[in-house]
Amino acid sequence: MPRTDAALGAHPAEPVVQPARVQVPSLGIDVAVSPEGVDAKGALALSDDPAIASWYRYGPTPWSASGTSVIAAHVDSFDYGVGQFALLKDAPSGTEVVTTSVDGQTARFSVESVSMVDKTGVDWAAVFDRAGAHRLALITCGGEFNYSTGHYLSNVIVYAVPIA
Repeated sequence: MPRTDAALGAHPAEPVVQPARVQVPSLGIDVAVSPEGVDAKGALALSDDPAIASWYRYGPTPWSASGTSVIAAHVDSFDYGVGQFALLKDAPSGTEVVTTSVDGQTARFSVESVSMVDKTGVDWAAVFDRAGAHRLALITCGGEFNYSTGHYLSNVIVYAVPIA
């Protein structure tokens, strides 16, 4: 049996361009972004501080050619107060969203839709789509707060498409 070289050689993996900030200038949103995986419950790991958003590092980036790049943050926190993503629910269609990478690259998007979805009704497979048209999803909590569980009952999901 011939030996083969398992080295990447001529086909190195493309470096992943990681987002470092997300901004919605017209709403005054400007937050740091941290690359994250999932928590013990299988949900996107989020910082306790709503001023730090989480980008799902195993999915598309804002610079990918296809799929949905997901960035999420808490709407608020007992320790930190209301976060800037609380303003997302007010983003009209056409609002510009800018992501900036750790090396200064920018990707610009235009808000296509804003929806408040009951958490039990979110189609997470569609949100974390890796193969469809390229878009950005900004996600936070919203709607009614359930004091007995300590959680909001809905998610605000903003979809934005690349600006050519």
